[in-house]
Amino acid sequence: MADASDVVLEIWRDQRQAAVHSEDQRATLSNIVILVVAAGLGLISQRGIHASTLVISVPMIFLGLYGVLVCLKFRERFEYHNTVARQLRDQLTALHPELNVQSAWPAALDRHQSRYPKLFRVRLYVLWALLHAGVALAGGIVSAYALAK
Repeated sequence: MADASDVVLEIWRDQRQAAVHSEDQRATLSNIVILVVAAGLGLISQRGIHASTLVISVPMIFLGLYGVLVCLKFRERFEYHNTVARQLRDQLTALHPELNVQSAWPAALDRHQSRYPKLFRVRLYVLWALLHAGVALAGGIVSAYALAK
């Protein structure tokens, strides 16, 4: 029978895999959005901006807003699984304090923060959400231009 460490380690692995899966899903969604929007903008650039362009530009707005919402939701799921994994890691460390596993992390984090002080503060999920917000904004601008023309 497995000891407590094996059980905690297996649950930790499951949580980490679930966190990574959330990020993979976010990347897949973002790639799909980018491809659809690129195709739409390509079509608009070939035909010009007219009232009929609204058939492409209005859905772009909703696709961008949907992308922002989904990116934030994937971040929430990632954070949940990562928090559970951290708690399990702490349990594992408590079960085996002689390994002194967590002693390396503060030094590595300090070194990393000193090398990338500004980039460290930028949250990756914010950049992804901004990308999708840009899609919504582009759709809005094209729609406004089509209506004004």
